[in-house]
Amino acid sequence: MIDLDALADQVRDAIPLTRHLYFRFEQFDGDQLRVSAPLAPNHNDKGTFFAGSQAALLALSGWGLTTLLAQQAGHPADVVAVETQLKYTLPLHSDMQITVTTEQRPRFEERLALRGKASLAIRAVGKDLQGQTVCEFTGIYLART
Repeated sequence: MIDLDALADQVRDAIPLTRHLYFRFEQFDGDQLRVSAPLAPNHNDKGTFFAGSQAALLALSGWGLTTLLAQQAGHPADVVAVETQLKYTLPLHSDMQITVTTEQRPRFEERLALRGKASLAIRAVGKDLQGQTVCEFTGIYLART
């Protein structure tokens, strides 16, 4: 069983900035990861969710999914982002809910087992509490055992 709270603590210990985001890995179902973060510590001068916090949380979410998939496959790995793209679609006036997914899980697991390294393309969508999409993020992460 994968302990999401322990993974979050590992992130906070390794990356001091993340301590101020107050994120939470909410749920991992084996294929997708849900992450949440409150508006209060992440607001900007307009009272909306700071774009920089959104970017950090989305990148962290992609890292989290890649890390969890590697662990789940029995190949704990060092994970780094190698390419990202982010689009903001609406101002965010509430807490943020992120869902991160991939369509490459079988290929990722196979390559990680065979070669000890594999890349994974992910898609993360940030939504407000009413379910409206506020940002869209794509990324490629590299995992090395």
